[in-house]
Amino acid sequence: MLQIKSRKSDKLVTRSGIAAIWLIGSAAMIVAAMSLVLETGWLNLCRSEVKVVAESAALAAARSWGLAATDDATSRTTAKTRARTIVTGSQVEGSATELLALDAGLAASNNASAVNNNASCPSVLPAVNTLILMGDFDPATKILNAGVSPATSARRACLVQFTVTLTSPFTASTRTVKARAVAVWDSAASPARSRLVGVSSITCP
Repeated sequence: MLQIKSRKSDKLVTRSGIAAIWLIGSAAMIVAAMSLVLETGWLNLCRSEVKVVAESAALAAARSWGLAATDDATSRTTAKTRARTIVTGSQVEGSATELLALDAGLAASNNASAVNNNASCPSVLPAVNTLILMGDFDPATKILNAGVSPATSARRACLVQFTVTLTSPFTASTRTVKARAVAVWDSAASPARSRLVGVSSITCP
């Protein structure tokens, strides 16, 4: 009888051990799955926030330039400064460190002696650089021409684009988020306002 009880006890111990192993393994998988879900949600949130920042900056610059009485270097620099201030003063996931770090690149993209104050101009749309680009927007062809000056009030447009690298709070891995937005001053609207537009290409001086 004692031997039978011992065998039953051994079986119970074995089953308990297997259950514990399954429990530990399941917990690890659940934690990993939760981390993936949380990181995906965090990344989508970052993308949304960065998109809003780029759009807000482009809208502000287009409005500033559109409302300017004259199209000169000072008014264009003022418009670029508006966009730059919005970008560097914004936050993504509670930290402004990354966007603030773009300040030097955004400042360097302005050249008051150049056509439309553009120190650099990416002619290929997929190439995302840290810059603010002022130019003449053709609503028919959807082309933003940085080499046309002066642009009429209704065609004054601003493109804001940048790439930001963020560190995941869940996996400590780095993620790259890109943003681009183009806004044009719509003087025909009532009241006149800046609005977001899509571009098919960019031409440079």
